[in-house]
Amino acid sequence: MPSKLNFFLLKRFLYSFLIILLIMAVLLFIGDFVEQLRKSSGNEISLKIIFQLALLNFPNLIIFTLPLITFFGSLFALLNLTRNSEKIIIGSVGISNLKLTLPGVFLYLFIAILFIAIANPLISILDKKYSEMEYKYIDRVDKFASITKNGLWLKQDNISKNISSVLYAKNIKNQGKNLLDFMILEYDSNGSFIGRLDGETALLKNGYWEMKEVQITPKYGNANFKNELIYETNINPEDITDSLSSPKSISIWRLAKFINFLEELGYSAIDFKMHYYDLIFLPLYMCSLVFLASSLTSKLKQNDKYAKTIIISLIMIFVIYFLSNLFNALGSTSQLKPIIAKCLLPSLILILSVLIFNYDKMKKTFLL
Repeated sequence: MPSKLNFFLLKRFLYSFLIILLIMAVLLFIGDFVEQLRKSSGNEISLKIIFQLALLNFPNLIIFTLPLITFFGSLFALLNLTRNSEKIIIGSVGISNLKLTLPGVFLYLFIAILFIAIANPLISILDKKYSEMEYKYIDRVDKFASITKNGLWLKQDNISKNISSVLYAKNIKNQGKNLLDFMILEYDSNGSFIGRLDGETALLKNGYWEMKEVQITPKYGNANFKNELIYETNINPEDITDSLSSPKSISIWRLAKFINFLEELGYSAIDFKMHYYDLIFLPLYMCSLVFLASSLTSKLKQNDKYAKTIIISLIMIFVIYFLSNLFNALGSTSQLKPIIAKCLLPSLILILSVLIFNYDKMKKTFLL
């Protein structure tokens, strides 16, 4: 295909992408701003903070709707080419619909890689800031736990003794229910250090830790040793799990290492794997949607009515959205491996596109 024609088609696809992106951006920001207002109702939060929350959450919403923007951007570009008879002229020189679509495929492939390699690390920083502000101004709760390369750090309270403590464990199992080689630093209501506990194992039950082989060292007085100790706490396993970083707050360049680290600590990293493969297969997903848009417009002529094509496209998007949620649910519950759950949808879209492209040939074959 001549380079000038490639450049012309590339501009058309880019122009359509920017228009759909702008429309979606305005709708998403306004919608999220209203949602932040709703979530903050009952709390004394200024409009400035609400605006900041909407702004910080905005990049995540854009990347979430990027496949939708890809599909309708491609559809819009191809319908314009058909309406202006440019597609017919291009086809008259022997250029097929598939070759006509390639500049769009390369454009969206480049956009997807750009989002993953450059935008994703920036979005992860903004998402972390958004989570911190959301906890501070809307949820108004503290995170209980923090995962580091050295182990688990946990903040808890013992209400009956009116003390707080910081717990550290080098190793954990069963998603935080079992601690191995742990230490607890205790503080009174004024924040003064009052003692330390060191133990071999601890099991989290309903409102307390069941500890084994515990060395108790008060600030004042003699140390003593207990084979078993019941230690009251205000946390439960869900609090620990919920305190983990959001998958979106971790850059793709660190995500694979973080997944291995979580699994070594005994946590299920299924959500992080789903997000990781979501990013990995984003280029394939976006390219498959370009081919789908091309297949739906491949038989259109200049004077044809586009209403039917638009309705079919909306139905297709609804089906894709349904399948996406279905595969995500199957992947999140480990009924499908995360890598399969995420590669299945773009593969099905590509197969569907090929079938639509070859519908006439298949129809003649089966009729014969």
